[in-house]
Amino acid sequence: MKLRNITALLTVILIFGSIAPSIATGLWASPAEFRYNLQPNGSVSGEITVRNTGKEPVNVTLEKKRLLMDSVNLVYSDRGIAEWITIEGNTTFIMKPGESRKVRFTVNAPSKINYLDAAGAVVIRGVPLQNTTRGQIQITQGVELVIPIYVGLPGPIIESLRLLEHRAPSVLVSFMPGKFTYLLQNNGTVQANMTGNIEISGITGKQRVPISGVVYPEDNYTLMETWKPGWLEFGLYTATTEINYGRYHQTRTIRTTDTILVIPAWLIVLLVLGATVWVIRRKGIEPPISIKVERKK
Repeated sequence: MKLRNITALLTVILIFGSIAPSIATGLWASPAEFRYNLQPNGSVSGEITVRNTGKEPVNVTLEKKRLLMDSVNLVYSDRGIAEWITIEGNTTFIMKPGESRKVRFTVNAPSKINYLDAAGAVVIRGVPLQNTTRGQIQITQGVELVIPIYVGLPGPIIESLRLLEHRAPSVLVSFMPGKFTYLLQNNGTVQANMTGNIEISGITGKQRVPISGVVYPEDNYTLMETWKPGWLEFGLYTATTEINYGRYHQTRTIRTTDTILVIPAWLIVLLVLGATVWVIRRKGIEPPISIKVERKK
């Protein structure tokens, strides 16, 4: 999965209070992302427009975070680029319906950095204001907006991606999805843009599962793909994974090979039917009749 801009991530927040129906909350923010090139000790400022598009007052909180994204998770960290970002003014405030507000921030690059690409964000959360009653539970729907901030820095380009571990299915049945999981670590200085595929070959031919993603320096990335054999696939299959990566051109490669036994569903059906017929016929056989002949004296 390619790294994509995350502009609206809905979350459900549980708050202790009185039982009440959920209230639709709307927040809008622009621009959707920021991209900067900085020198060491360099600084740059940005501005986000936030608007309450809902019908209720919203309690808004702002946080600066480092983004750790892969094909499975979106995780926040307070380290790295999160320490470079400063949000000006209040980071908690109330917005009325239809109200807009400007949020300004600055990014100050440190003097010494051991990597050249970084991904951070301003995270904007909105929760509607509600009256609560002690001892009961209130379920409230909140909104979370993630505004990515990508920063590039000068320095030597070192492209290095390490496969820490990987898992692949060993046995599959027709129509059973098999998960291929790869844990990758970027121990270079620049982002690793990944492309490639899982080539699955066997008796019935070849199939390809495409791979793509982006790993930032010092990050671990969980890449997960799925292959589901169809009705005709059966026997042993070889899954050859090829992950090509690089900052600009994907010239470096990581390869793995796995063997998968595919058991066709039709074979299972035939075995079950055969066993059923055998049992039925077995139970239908009458025991031999014993005939005793007596001679008259």
